[in-house]
Amino acid sequence: MQPSLPPGTVLQNRYRLVEVLGQGGFGRTYLAEDLGRFGERCALKEFTPPVGDAYALEKSNELFRREAAVLYQINHPQIPKFQATFEAEGRLFLVQDYVQGNTY
Repeated sequence: MQPSLPPGTVLQNRYRLVEVLGQGGFGRTYLAEDLGRFGERCALKEFTPPVGDAYALEKSNELFRREAAVLYQINHPQIPKFQATFEAEGRLFLVQDYVQGNTY
């Protein structure tokens, strides 16, 4: 897994990273400020697939795209709203509304 990006990094000339909120086997989540929306806070989910097997990487990228497509269709008050997806510095990201509170 690639190391996390440092706080203050700006991606897509829009998202300024504040801190890492958490990470797991396939990804990392950052708290970010959306500079295109007056510094509104958002969650950036970085996809970090396993390195090595080309098939596994291709399948992981397909699952990432599928997750983005499903999140785009969901509109529910208890699920953070999907905003965008992008690639930066060779990494894939999902952007969702940030919900402050404890993690489960």
